[in-house]
Amino acid sequence: MVTGPTQSTDTERQLPRRLRKRVAELLNLSLQDVDERWHAGRLRVHVPGSAEPQWLPLEALVFEEDQVLLDGIAIAGGPERVYAVLNKPKHVTSTASDPEGKSDLSPYLRAMPPGCFAVGRLDRETTGLLLFTSDGDLANAVLRPDHETTKTYWLWLDDAISEQDPRLARLTAGVPHDGEQLYAKQVRILARSEHATELELTLTQGKKRQIRHMCRALDLHLVHLHRRQIGPLTDANLALGSWRLLNAGEVEALWQAVGGRQDLRQRKILALTRQASTARDAGVPLERLERWLERESNRVEDIARVRQQS
Repeated sequence: MVTGPTQSTDTERQLPRRLRKRVAELLNLSLQDVDERWHAGRLRVHVPGSAEPQWLPLEALVFEEDQVLLDGIAIAGGPERVYAVLNKPKHVTSTASDPEGKSDLSPYLRAMPPGCFAVGRLDRETTGLLLFTSDGDLANAVLRPDHETTKTYWLWLDDAISEQDPRLARLTAGVPHDGEQLYAKQVRILARSEHATELELTLTQGKKRQIRHMCRALDLHLVHLHRRQIGPLTDANLALGSWRLLNAGEVEALWQAVGGRQDLRQRKILALTRQASTARDAGVPLERLERWLERESNRVEDIARVRQQS
């Protein structure tokens, strides 16, 4: 099995994480499954220096040195993170199960390693690249609007569009829909005949059914829509209905496209800092978190000092 890298560097050491999320990651469980185990009293946390394992709230922070136990047995390590892409065929709902019993992603998910889930969606009529992973951090980074992860589509229009058609400019300038502006980052004509046009359109916005809404507003008759690319990942050599695992280089390229692991780490540390500040202002300081933040700050300063001296 080819998967992405799972080892952390010194600058990516494990951050304090809510118990609920930590158990979900360690055991590849859904949050609902974690809740069930917690309510059944099966989860405990052994904090260094404490005599006995503690029953902590699901939202309590657990630290790298803490030992999480299920039924009294320590949960060690965690499953290997998995990254895959599917070239989704037409008439498949981008969910694990379809409430109306229509074709969905369940056959692909059963074939993939455990813990995978789809990152984002394509509507039933749209074909193309769909990312799967068991890495929640990468999934969130890809979906964050401010990361502007590019997604490139091929459009077949039942219209003869020229370079001078003002509707092309409207696609990048913005199309109003439900009180907001929908826009493409880039658009270009790939091919044109007397009655049809093929376009390549790149998005960073990623609103639900965005391209279909834009085409409808501009009276562009969309016959078919296919997603060719997500960031650096393409559908090259991947037949419709087929999926494959990503290699380590592809995973790293995707991380770089969404800002890198270090950027995500800094965002999380900032959130922890706000959490510590809010708790202190409320008169219930999270002393352990504050000590961790102080150590982390000192460690970062030490690394910067060494780099300056080298």
